[in-house]
Amino acid sequence: MTLEDRLDDLLATPAADDVKYKPRTEFDGVSGFVQTGPLKEAPSDYDALLTSFGYDPELVQIVGHPRVSKWQQRSRIRGTSDYETSWLSAFKFQISTKQAISRTADLEAIAKKVKKTPKPGTGPHWLVFQAGDLQLGKRSRDGSTEKIVERYFQSLSDTVDEFKALKRLGIEGIQISMPGDMCEGNQSQAGRNLWLTQETITEQGRILRRLMMATVEMFAPLVDQVLLSVVNGNHDEAQRQQNTYPGDGWATESAIAVSDAIACNPASFGHVTVQVPEKWSGSMTIPVGDTIVTVVHGHQWRPNQGFRWWSDQAMNNQPPGAAQILQHGHYHSWQIETTEHKTRIQSSTFDCGSDWFRERRGAGNRRGALVYLLNSGEVSRMSVI
Repeated sequence: MTLEDRLDDLLATPAADDVKYKPRTEFDGVSGFVQTGPLKEAPSDYDALLTSFGYDPELVQIVGHPRVSKWQQRSRIRGTSDYETSWLSAFKFQISTKQAISRTADLEAIAKKVKKTPKPGTGPHWLVFQAGDLQLGKRSRDGSTEKIVERYFQSLSDTVDEFKALKRLGIEGIQISMPGDMCEGNQSQAGRNLWLTQETITEQGRILRRLMMATVEMFAPLVDQVLLSVVNGNHDEAQRQQNTYPGDGWATESAIAVSDAIACNPASFGHVTVQVPEKWSGSMTIPVGDTIVTVVHGHQWRPNQGFRWWSDQAMNNQPPGAAQILQHGHYHSWQIETTEHKTRIQSSTFDCGSDWFRERRGAGNRRGALVYLLNSGEVSRMSVI
């Protein structure tokens, strides 16, 4: 092994593979759509296209004109330092049952299709423990790190009780989602909040790492699959004097340390997977059971603009466009926003409040983790614990 290989091993992270924007379809037995992946040319054989998505062209037809998304791709020519560009397009076709077939045959086809399509909520669920904005180290009139940690352990204990109450529904795995601002840090507001920061940054990181490990230890015996999904928030930035990678901060570094630790005990933690973004990205798009989820902090957009950020990602075929669920924090209050196919879930907070915010608005926020079930892109049984 060369010195370069050893350095690569030392720098390695459990970076999650982002789910790419890919072909998909939805059909309720009467109408729906097919969405192609990136193509260089428009599909000309509609029967073959329908067949590739599992539809019978004798029963289902494409109607109207497709919606086309077009973008330019730039890629390096292998073996050279030169690049080539090409245009790619994605096509969304509306589909429906054929009107020419008999009503009896139509109903039979619909019945067969319904039987083949699993209904949301009938398959195994994943339990999500979404805990963001711990802001370890922060103090206010109502308390500091000690109360934050106390509240966190109370949430863990209550979540185990919730799991026991819900496991009759079928729980396949547990996702521990930590969407950033896990530490108060020392970079936010150009350091002006340091006088309100109790622990040093190394102490904050040490507490966070041990909280993550305690969470894994508590959930690992309950299910056959556990995901620890961690991204950085703006408070988790290591420094601002020199630009740092968005995927490499105090929160993700703590998660990487946990990943190294559990690798030493595969008998107890071989079914636990730690996920962080690749270093150039502040978000990651991952499968959680049969649901596609994007985990991001939320400082990437202004208040109440999460769906706009998400739609921009989808328009430009970035990985979050493939997600059904957006998990984030940053705004310190529990919030949920939905459309027919997308759900944005905003974490509550664990910190003891902001005296500045109370002076300005008079309000505080409900503290705790969000706990809910995921199945086939659907959210249920959500509560702040």
